[in-house]
Amino acid sequence: MDHARLIEKLSQQIPVFTEFVAALRDSGLTAWLVGGCVRDLLLGQHCADIDLVTVEDPSSWARSWARGRARGRGHWFWLDQQRRQSRILLPEGVSFDIAPLRAATIEADLSARDFTVNALAVPIDESDRLIDPLNGINDLKNFCLRVCSDRSFSADPLRLLKGARHVATSGFCVDDHSFHLMTVQAPLINTVAAERVRDEFFLIMAAGDPLHSIQILSDAGVLAALFGCPEAEWLAASYRQQHRFLDDRIEDFFYRHQTPVLAALKEDKKLYLLSTLLRTYAPSRYVAHLHKLRLSRQQQQILKALPCEISFEWINRIDQLTTARRLALAVEQLNPCGLQRIFYWGWCLGRIPESPVAALLEAYLELEKNGRIPDLLDGHLIAQLVDNHHQIGRGQQLIKQQEIEGRVSHAEDALHCLKAHLPFDKK
Repeated sequence: MDHARLIEKLSQQIPVFTEFVAALRDSGLTAWLVGGCVRDLLLGQHCADIDLVTVEDPSSWARSWARGRARGRGHWFWLDQQRRQSRILLPEGVSFDIAPLRAATIEADLSARDFTVNALAVPIDESDRLIDPLNGINDLKNFCLRVCSDRSFSADPLRLLKGARHVATSGFCVDDHSFHLMTVQAPLINTVAAERVRDEFFLIMAAGDPLHSIQILSDAGVLAALFGCPEAEWLAASYRQQHRFLDDRIEDFFYRHQTPVLAALKEDKKLYLLSTLLRTYAPSRYVAHLHKLRLSRQQQQILKALPCEISFEWINRIDQLTTARRLALAVEQLNPCGLQRIFYWGWCLGRIPESPVAALLEAYLELEKNGRIPDLLDGHLIAQLVDNHHQIGRGQQLIKQQEIEGRVSHAEDALHCLKAHLPFDKK
């Protein structure tokens, strides 16, 4: 692995880094490029995270540079004020994390990190010099994931999940001693904030093939520490088949349908895969685990909705829906999370053919406003016709049902429908 001129290589990947590192050099701060960024550059991969450490507290300089760049278009904020760790976000979508050393020397700082493949540094003034106190370059060549010390997991138990993520995203194998430490210290995962655990699980699920990672977490007892003992032989061949089948179906759909309106739905992939894992691992504790992971309200809503099957009666009516509005209203009938239920039950599990699935999703996404399809008749108009304002909602629901069935298509039709079906005080 060629470690020459890594700073220049990063500048080629991310042109704005040239400007950033030039300003950092001019500041007089002694700084190093560290961690996963160095690892990825050595592997010839795109650098996703840019981390730097300095001898002195860099936060004042970082804030000043971010706010002064291009008329203040850079955004600076604290990641950990106590540790003086901050982040710069730029409009180009690039971020820099910068912090002071956590030890007296760069070598000591690196030795206190998680895995040897991340305990690498390059001085910003000496692009050809690689600092590698733990022989991480050799582990990197062998794709071996080895802890920096026996205190690695106890210092930050989230590393139990981070290690599994590296297995999923970069194809590393955990060495025997590191795996032994995982099994001994697995219960420590419950001392980590649920939000951090959730985010790591999402990163694992977003990887190309997370099954090996999940197997490691299971064998090491990390899953049992988080979710209790499994209720079935969930890691048998049947589970692996479920996961791979679901992943293939999702990727296939979005490969075929690359329209902007559908692209946002792919963000839910991690939720489908997480749902499969939790429902297979311990079905009776499924909802409890959603709360434990501190999922957002919307994420919980989606994951609670996914197990709810779509009736064959609803599916059999799809062919009769001849307009985009009728398709969109049919999706709305399945809310909350009608979109996700249709994609999961309709496409992923093969209950609905591809073309109707795409048509349903596109129609709803094109017409919905604030999570619902606008009503054909304004509520204020209905309010002028009734004494009981509770009838307004009933009237709008009635009109939408009649639209789905093809009996109503215009506001005038809707008005006649209301007068025929609701007990109005006709004025």
